[in-house]
Amino acid sequence: MLKTILAATSGLVLAMIAGSASAQSWPDRQIRMIIPFPPGGQQEVASRILVEKLSAELGQPIIIDSRPGADGNVGTEAVAKSAPDGNTWLGSSVPFTTQVALHPKSLRYSPTKDFVPVATFGTTTFMFTVPAELPVKDLKEFIAYIKAQKGKASYAGSGRGSVVHLATEKFKQSAGLEMEMIPYAGQPPAISDLLAGRVQFMALGSVFAAPLVKAGKLKALAVMDTRRNAELPDVPTVVEAGYPDLALKSFFGIHVPKGTPEAVIQRINAAVNKAIVMPDVAERFAKSNVDAAEPNTPQQYGALIEQQIALWAGIVKAAGIETD
Repeated sequence: MLKTILAATSGLVLAMIAGSASAQSWPDRQIRMIIPFPPGGQQEVASRILVEKLSAELGQPIIIDSRPGADGNVGTEAVAKSAPDGNTWLGSSVPFTTQVALHPKSLRYSPTKDFVPVATFGTTTFMFTVPAELPVKDLKEFIAYIKAQKGKASYAGSGRGSVVHLATEKFKQSAGLEMEMIPYAGQPPAISDLLAGRVQFMALGSVFAAPLVKAGKLKALAVMDTRRNAELPDVPTVVEAGYPDLALKSFFGIHVPKGTPEAVIQRINAAVNKAIVMPDVAERFAKSNVDAAEPNTPQQYGALIEQQIALWAGIVKAAGIETD
């Protein structure tokens, strides 16, 4: 019995030493950050800005790997199944917290049990936009216009569980509207149909919306925030328009697989916090309509994730969105 205990204890000590040595030598090779959505989206843009700084700080190249599919679940599941060695990261955002409500039976990972939060690095807003030719000038007129269409209108959705999708469904429920969602693989592919008037509405990321509104190609009816957008100061907020519950932001962050050494998590967290307070990062983020996050701990980011899971589950239920 004593020999068995000693053997087990020795094995545990050796494993701890090996884990500590691994954490101390990390990173010793290229790091991969998987974005589970198509290239060209706002999350990828912000992530590329960030990883430039993280690569310099950590001393290894960091590759952005876009792996879209199944509303973000293909790339997310790939990270969940990867080795917990700190070399594979997930670029997490709102859909990471919505899928558990939309797919309670079929989701093959848990956002809280199979992943560990590292840090959030930015937030961004969306705008309610319509084609320039649509005969409305504000949200009130838009609501009246859509009701007159009697179910013939449609909106662009960038995947089930995105802010674009769920915020619009909540808006429909709040305003008593009928609009069919036309799904697209991300925001960029949806924009051409919005511009052409093949869909009548989209909750579009500010980075895409602002230049198109300025160019007169789209109309912005409201900003999904509690404060107006600096680039389009004449566009009212959803709060001003009477829909305070639609002040919904997206966030960008990093998760790693469960089992990743704590020392590695803390080192990534420290590198992120160092980067997001750099003036040039904040400036480049701002040009992409992203607000740099305040320095935060893994525990704080984890609390945000829990809050977001509860928030979006409530929206899914209240809007009567179909789940599996």
